[in-house]
Amino acid sequence: MSSENPIGEVARQFANNLRDAIGDRPVREVARELGMNHTVLRSILVGDVWPDLYTIARLEQGLGKDLWPGRPGN
Repeated sequence: MSSENPIGEVARQFANNLRDAIGDRPVREVARELGMNHTVLRSILVGDVWPDLYTIARLEQGLGKDLWPGRPGN
């Protein structure tokens, strides 16, 4: 399912990429390893909040994955 809002779609894809990077690990465990509050991580995953650049960089660095979605066609 995609969002009608192109910016919302980026946030949705980011959350999906984050979910894939976390895999089957408990969110609390991942948050603890990254030095984050688990409620923030859960809020990003369910789309209640959009992460700022600091949080995006922290997640990508800590998980060792590129999470930011590419542009369509790239």
